[in-house]
Amino acid sequence: MNDKILTFEEYTMNDNFSSIRINEMAISLKDYRDKMDAYRIRLVENWCLCKYCQLYNKNHMDFNHWKIELRQNINALKLVNIKKSADKRKLLIKMLVNDYDYDDINMIYRIIQGKFYTEHIDDENIKIKVSSEFADKIDDIINAIAIDSIITDKYIDKEFRI
Repeated sequence: MNDKILTFEEYTMNDNFSSIRINEMAISLKDYRDKMDAYRIRLVENWCLCKYCQLYNKNHMDFNHWKIELRQNINALKLVNIKKSADKRKLLIKMLVNDYDYDDINMIYRIIQGKFYTEHIDDENIKIKVSSEFADKIDDIINAIAIDSIITDKYIDKEFRI
């Protein structure tokens, strides 16, 4: 047994390191779906809370906090590669629009009810308007997650500009 500790250069020269494929950092389609299930409700809640602040309460003390949480939700889904080069945009459309009806105002309204109650946002017209905004912007949200050239911070700054 060889007890010699190899330097990085020696290790790569032995061709051990080169056998690691880039795709090893990707996750399976099933794992990505599970990840989406873990983040999709928070994505809706934080996006809608940010939109609420932009439209109705620009000085809300949690506005920046919700933008940070939204950034984390988007990046958790954006910065993951899917094995076998699955088209992330098509997958997100299938999951968020076809499977979960996130383009439906009523679905979004049902999702935000509990969070808006917790945050003491009780006006029904506000909840309907924010739900409508999310449903109308689902394509932009999907693009922000799926398209690498869209920088998350720029998307959030543009979408929730005051």
